[in-house]
Amino acid sequence: MMDVEETPGIRIGLALGGGAVRGAAHVGVLDEMVRAGLEPAVITGTSAGALVGALYAAGQTPSEILKLAQTLRWARLVRPARTRKALFETSKLGAFLETALGNATFDDLGLPFAAVACDLATGGEVVMREGSVAQAVLASAAVPGVFPPVDRDGLMLVDGSLVNIVPAGVARRLGADIVVAVDVSGPLPRRPPATILHIMVAVSTLQPGGTDNLANDADLVLTPDVDGYAFWELSRIPEFSDAGRAAAAEAMPLLSALKDAAAARKAWELARQPTATQTSSSSP
Repeated sequence: MMDVEETPGIRIGLALGGGAVRGAAHVGVLDEMVRAGLEPAVITGTSAGALVGALYAAGQTPSEILKLAQTLRWARLVRPARTRKALFETSKLGAFLETALGNATFDDLGLPFAAVACDLATGGEVVMREGSVAQAVLASAAVPGVFPPVDRDGLMLVDGSLVNIVPAGVARRLGADIVVAVDVSGPLPRRPPATILHIMVAVSTLQPGGTDNLANDADLVLTPDVDGYAFWELSRIPEFSDAGRAAAAEAMPLLSALKDAAAARKAWELARQPTATQTSSSSP
């Protein structure tokens, strides 16, 4: 019988959800997984989760992603729009993403990665796995009314949180044996939104899509304690990251056990498969 140690590797999938600045919690989750030797082999993301996932898939370490995140300022990323499509235009944000990701395409990434957006014309889910990674992230995070839709392959795409805020099922379809989902949408912050930007970002997470199936699509769901601060508080990035790290640290023993159980099951299934010799000897 095949030993667990001889079993082909178990692929951990990580699905990172939308939640604006609260997505910094994903960095803490990734850091803890890497420290525990349980780093993901497949990664998917929506909105803020797409950004963190793309950076990691492009080869940046969690500490590098956190350092980059702490340099962010809203004034450097967006400015008032001169069209009627949105409050803000995103040319600065697009340039930042292209620089941060090195103009990478999905084929350039070191891990299987997918970003989720919503087709504005049909309301359907669009899973992006080809072309420009920066453009895919921009589309995945295009909160309707706040940022303009992204024209990609003839589709008008907006924030994927509307259809699949934590794309755990997508990670499974990409080949993950175990799926860890990270939901940072949380309740509204204790401090109420003060501007139309704050209100619209908050609304985008109040009615997320895809949460009904999350418990079935994921083997483990992490919900970092992020409700102490608001979606838009860039100054709270370290606190959000710490919240993700704490949630992941608590779950690492369970994830390790899930990986061992998956390896044992795969070894058992492989041992039950007929070998080439057995197949040929049974042939007439």
